[in-house]
Amino acid sequence: MRIETHVVIGRAISRHLGLDPYLEKRFIRGLRKPDLRVRRGGRVRSHHGVHPESIMSIVWSARRAYLAGDHERSLEYLGIALHYVQDKCVVWARRRLRRVHNRVERTALSLELPVEAIREGFGRAECSLIFVKSILYSIKPSTDPVEALRNACYYSALVAGAVYNPSKPSRDLLEKHEKAKAVAAKWRRIRRFLVSALALVFCVLLILHPHLSAIYFIAVLFSLPLLFYSGVDPRLKEELAWYGLE
Repeated sequence: MRIETHVVIGRAISRHLGLDPYLEKRFIRGLRKPDLRVRRGGRVRSHHGVHPESIMSIVWSARRAYLAGDHERSLEYLGIALHYVQDKCVVWARRRLRRVHNRVERTALSLELPVEAIREGFGRAECSLIFVKSILYSIKPSTDPVEALRNACYYSALVAGAVYNPSKPSRDLLEKHEKAKAVAAKWRRIRRFLVSALALVFCVLLILHPHLSAIYFIAVLFSLPLLFYSGVDPRLKEELAWYGLE
């Protein structure tokens, strides 16, 4: 997308979020950042093929800042993430398809913004880490300017509505949180026992068979994963962290 198109979409997103002029300025600054970095660099480098996980890391920064109450920083990170989301909606390739990409960008710049796609995106947005990941992985580039612009608006609204969202976790997630805390406490007790037992066994074996110390050391290394296992599903931990629950 051309930088002017990013800004137009950004202002429409800002109006839907109800941002004041200062916060909107920070949000637009974030939207412009990736293109400004390219222009200031010595050579032009594409940022259209950014991997969804890389975008997700920026989305995480936006969500953490939002949970901390730092809306200025949150909106700037959100702007950067949405820039990459919008760029992924336009087909990109070197050589032959490069001309198609440029044509789509030029035509999209002259089109009327599909505001209904933004309303639809906010209406369907869910405050969930799993939801955002599924959105980022579902974006498909298009060679049709109308479709590309509509997708850019729609997906931007979905991500913005998920990140900049005061919703509380569901009762089901809160119950899982309580169970996870109980499991984590259980594994902390198990780890303390394992550390004590391993230390005792290691010391005894060193006294009785010091010449086998290398084997004992290797055995301890293989036991280390057990000491760091929390017993909690990593995906659940991430979803809990999305709401500030750790």
